[in-house]
Amino acid sequence: MKHCLLLLAVVALLGIGKAADCQYLFLDVNGDGHNSGNAAEPGTGSDQLTSSVTSIDVYFDTSHNPDGSAATCNSSSNNLTINSYEALLRTSGSGTVTFNTWTDNMGFTFGLVIGGDGTMLAGGTDVWVGRGSATATPPARYKVGTFHVTVTGTPTLNFLALGGSSLNANAETAFGSQCEGIDFDNTYKLGSDFPLNHAFGTPAPTPVLSKTWGAIKEMYK
Repeated sequence: MKHCLLLLAVVALLGIGKAADCQYLFLDVNGDGHNSGNAAEPGTGSDQLTSSVTSIDVYFDTSHNPDGSAATCNSSSNNLTINSYEALLRTSGSGTVTFNTWTDNMGFTFGLVIGGDGTMLAGGTDVWVGRGSATATPPARYKVGTFHVTVTGTPTLNFLALGGSSLNANAETAFGSQCEGIDFDNTYKLGSDFPLNHAFGTPAPTPVLSKTWGAIKEMYK
């Protein structure tokens, strides 16, 4: 929150348009409603991907920053409601994630994705999901939906901004809102309306030591 307030102070002094404010989104693998990569509220256990993982929850918090402080609209006094969501993600590291299906948790009535089944498009290492509604819901933390997956190895999964994937030129991570956003299109976008470091994916696996415990003991005999 400190860097958001500093940006707003600088903007006010310079007399230019308001800077991007802050809120955040995250993945939850272990079902505790948090993300272990966010030091401010890591929850319990780890959100690392392994072959035992069969579902990945996606959360959007339109009302708070990662540290829990309140978030506000960056373009007006309108609320950071949510009436649509899009999540664009990429798998990397050692292993794979197969995205089988998506379950919407918001009750949104129509798909926003170009291609696939209209709600989810997956190809290569990337996946894009999105749904919308004509009715806005109040600012809050929402589990917008769940990926049902098959995981091999220990990969990582992270959010991408607009232009980050070859799936489609329009694929992005964003949510629709009564807040106009910096482009005044009522769409709050990762990488412009809120920063990339406010999107928490899954953590990388802990590096394996090159020496076994037996070999280390031999060194000290």
